[in-house]
Amino acid sequence: MLRRTHVQPFLRYVPDRAGPRPRVGSVLDDGGEDLGTLQVDYLTDPRNVVRPFLARVLRLMRRLEGSSRRTVEEALRRQQRRVRDARRMDGLARTILSLSRFRAPDGAHRAAEVRRELHERRGEWWPPVPGDEGAPYQAAAEALAMTPGQVRELLFADDPGARILVRAPRLSAAALLHRYNVDLARGVLLDAVEMEVEAGEGWRDLFRMVKLARLMHEIHPVGAHRFRISLTGPAAPYVLRPQRYGIRLARVVLGLARTRGWTAEARVLHEGRPVPYRLSASGPLRPRRVRRPRFDSGWEEDLAQAFAEKLGSEREGWILTREDVPVQVGGRVFLPDFTVRHRDGRVALVEIVGFWTPEYLDEKLRKLREAGLHNLVVVVFRGLAAGRDEASQGRLIRELAALPGEVTWFTNRVRIGPLMAAVERVAHRPVGE
Repeated sequence: MLRRTHVQPFLRYVPDRAGPRPRVGSVLDDGGEDLGTLQVDYLTDPRNVVRPFLARVLRLMRRLEGSSRRTVEEALRRQQRRVRDARRMDGLARTILSLSRFRAPDGAHRAAEVRRELHERRGEWWPPVPGDEGAPYQAAAEALAMTPGQVRELLFADDPGARILVRAPRLSAAALLHRYNVDLARGVLLDAVEMEVEAGEGWRDLFRMVKLARLMHEIHPVGAHRFRISLTGPAAPYVLRPQRYGIRLARVVLGLARTRGWTAEARVLHEGRPVPYRLSASGPLRPRRVRRPRFDSGWEEDLAQAFAEKLGSEREGWILTREDVPVQVGGRVFLPDFTVRHRDGRVALVEIVGFWTPEYLDEKLRKLREAGLHNLVVVVFRGLAAGRDEASQGRLIRELAALPGEVTWFTNRVRIGPLMAAVERVAHRPVGE
């Protein structure tokens, strides 16, 4: 992922008082004071010179497989002399490195031991005299049951620059160009105070990405099969770990670039003040085909696996599907993790409550209360109560018990038996069937 130093040179604020008005109430609605926007100078290739260069760089990376990261980084730095703007190459190099796979060299786990032994032996040979440079290495090698050459190789084998390139990026030059532009957009949003995404086609994928990233969000319907998601940005004053939160938001932006028919509006801190920034599924960020993850968490995957192993894809009439019943709560949308359907028409919804901050948990419980879903089974991780004082634990348990539907608890893995017993108790036929 690009750092701010890779992004800032390609940002510019463009005043545009004659431009289109933002939607009233959106994150860009500033009461008419300023209609300018923050624009990104994406890397384009109208004369077909960038992609051939990127293809050569990718071939170079494949030739460097087996080399140290330090060697790879130096080879990429040398490419800066071949481009007009070294800052572009610096950002491209970081994108390439993020797509590469490295491993620690053999024996790297002994590097600290080797250093400690060598320094002790050097102390025995102090002060040094001409001709004894290799004596500490020989003594350390004997103590560690290795050769002096291995001591030299392993001395700093745990340094990040010593990691070995095992797989260079396997993508085309056009795909690398697209990924770099997506990384530019992701870098801008590291300073976002808030963001709104509107999606139609692919809205389920977007919901899953937001939940997987554990972002603070609200979902609002804006039409038939079209939704608006309001996201808290990493630059919001109440975000405790903005860097980690920004990385999670960046994952959603990467996923956005894989879907169609979306638009996004954000307020981004630029030169000390929030300014508008717009994105859409067009131009440099047009979607490319990429496989998305099937599950949002390990617990969801465990539940789906346990259901398949113990009940099969369809047993006793029950079928498990993921996130396909959006429930409207006031002007917002709540999307349960799973839907369990019986062939006789009965339906139950399942929501897993995992590692949530107290503030987000309070908001989620409020949504569940307002939804009033009597066919909802809430599956709660017991660790939510750990670390709370007795009063907080009691309040949490009472609020969960007061929810309509059923509540079950789990420690490490969701148990399918108690879950299906709860499903049998709450499942009912939808109104109108």
